[in-house]
Amino acid sequence: MTKITDLSTTLSHGVKQVEKEINEISTALATGRAPLNPGNSSEVTRLSSQVNKYKTTEHSLGQVQNVINVAQTGLVSAVDLLQQMESLANQAASGTLSATDMEAINTTFTQLASQIANIGENADVNGQNLLNNSAGFSVMSGITTSSLITIAGLDLTAIAATCTGLSITSVEGAYTAITTLTSQLSLISAGQSTFSAATVGIKAYQSEANALSTGLQATIDSIYNIDPTALQSRLQQLNNQQSIDYYLVTQMNQQAAAVLTIFR
Repeated sequence: MTKITDLSTTLSHGVKQVEKEINEISTALATGRAPLNPGNSSEVTRLSSQVNKYKTTEHSLGQVQNVINVAQTGLVSAVDLLQQMESLANQAASGTLSATDMEAINTTFTQLASQIANIGENADVNGQNLLNNSAGFSVMSGITTSSLITIAGLDLTAIAATCTGLSITSVEGAYTAITTLTSQLSLISAGQSTFSAATVGIKAYQSEANALSTGLQATIDSIYNIDPTALQSRLQQLNNQQSIDYYLVTQMNQQAAAVLTIFR
C-alpha cells in the first residue's frame, strides 16, 4: 500500500508540473512573449533602462531643437524687418524726398527697429532663448558623458538698439544707415548658419539615440520572442501527458482505496 500511495503522490506532483508548464505556454501564446527566467529578467531590466535613457535623450534633444526652430523663425522675421528698413534707407538716400517725407519714413524706420527687439524677447521656449544674448547654452547629448552640444546665441536686443540709434532724416544719415544695416544683416546671417550647424549636430545625436534604443529594444524582443508552432506542439504534448497523468492518479487512488478495505 505504501508503494501505491507513494506512486500516487509522485504522479500528483508530476501533474502539477505539467499544469504549470501548460499555464506558462498558454500565457506565452496569448501575450506573444516568452516567460523569463531570473537571468533573462535581470538582463531585460538592464536593457529596458538603457532604452528609456536613449528615448529620453531623443526627446530632450527634440526640445533643444524646438528652441533653435523658434530662434530661426525669429531671425527670418528680423531679416524681413531689416530689409524693410534698408528699403526705406535707400529711398531716403535717393535725395528725392522732401523733409516731411523723410521724417515720415524715419518714424516707420524706428518702429521697425523696435519690432526687432520684440522678436528677441519673445523667442523664449521653456526658459531658453537664443535671441536675447550671445552666450547661448550648452547641453549634454545624452549619448556619452563627454558629448557636449554648445549653441551660441545672437543678441537681437543689441541689434535692435543699434538700429534704433539710426536716423534717415538726412541723405547722409541714410547712407550711414545702409552701411550699418548691411553689417547687422551679416550678423544675423552668421547666427542662422550657427543654428543650422547646431541642427545638423542635434539630428545626428537624435539619430544615434534612436538607433541605440531601437537596437536594444530588438534585443529585448528577441529574449521575449516565441516560436508559436513549437509551443503549440509542446502544448499538445503536455495536454496528452496531463490526460494520462490524471488517469494514472485516478487508478492509483482506486487501488489504494481497495487495499485499505482489507484492513476495515
